[in-house]
Amino acid sequence: MSVPSRPDDHEAPWADSPRQEWDSLVPAVAPQERQQRDDRPRGGASVRNPAAEDVATAGATPSSDSGTTGRRSEPETSSRDGERGSRRVTAREDALEDRPRALGLRRCLMTVAVPLVTLMLGIRLVATPAFLWFEYHRPGFPTDSFGFTTDDRMTFGSYGLNYILNFAPSRYLSDVVTPRGETVFLPTEVQHMTDVKHVMLWSMLAVGVVALVALLSSMGLRRRAPGAIRKSLFLGAWLTLALLVVLAVMALLGWEAFFTTFHEIFFSGGNWAFRESDSLIRLYPETFWVDSAVVVAGVAVLISAILLILTWPTAGRRQRALKRIHERQELRDRLSA
Repeated sequence: MSVPSRPDDHEAPWADSPRQEWDSLVPAVAPQERQQRDDRPRGGASVRNPAAEDVATAGATPSSDSGTTGRRSEPETSSRDGERGSRRVTAREDALEDRPRALGLRRCLMTVAVPLVTLMLGIRLVATPAFLWFEYHRPGFPTDSFGFTTDDRMTFGSYGLNYILNFAPSRYLSDVVTPRGETVFLPTEVQHMTDVKHVMLWSMLAVGVVALVALLSSMGLRRRAPGAIRKSLFLGAWLTLALLVVLAVMALLGWEAFFTTFHEIFFSGGNWAFRESDSLIRLYPETFWVDSAVVVAGVAVLISAILLILTWPTAGRRQRALKRIHERQELRDRLSA
């Protein structure tokens, strides 16, 4: 159907209206776009438009700057990624080292520390005024045939016990006198008690160091070596009982020989032999030392029994240890994959 042409007759219905441009009825097209459309080849190939390229270049300038900024930050990003990767590798290697270093030595230290600490606790309990009071007041304890009353024994005996545990000079004992002004301790007795002080303090220090080293050695073993601490304490308790049995047999076979050998080992100077009239023998007779040995052994047995109860390898404890071992093995396998 042909489109009728616009007549010029003034009698036409649209004759009274102003003349209209037919082009205004078509959507307006920007001159540049119309020019590009007109200049475009019919085959569909694109033609370079300098004006459009200038506009595109102007619009792409911020993006280009942003890309340049991104390229400048690539080394920093790579450095951070490298650091994170290095940390992950280090953590992975640490996790793969499942077995602690020097595990046998650390277990040995914990095992040996048990009898040393146990015996030192018993000795420290004996070297107290409370035990001294109990001894002087218990039935059957021998009285002093040279005139010391129970109060005199408690006073002078407490001086002796305090001296071996403090840092006071020898005057602490040499200046002790009776109400009548007589010196209680002879110079040889003061010298022997000084030797006892040195042995006591150095022994306590050595045992304390061993206990501290054993405690530090046990750190991390519960997680990395399940069951190692329990086994060490278990063996230490049995070692304590075995040592007590050996000492008890030696003492029962000959107390005098055992007592003499003990003093010869720790007091090689030979200043430990005294007369029955000397204050040290009157304050600390043989009965006192026998009772002290019994109390030390009793404390050691009690502590060892508690450790054995707490560390006895029951089925439940073994299963828990095996479970932790398997979990550690599975983690190591996943990390090594």
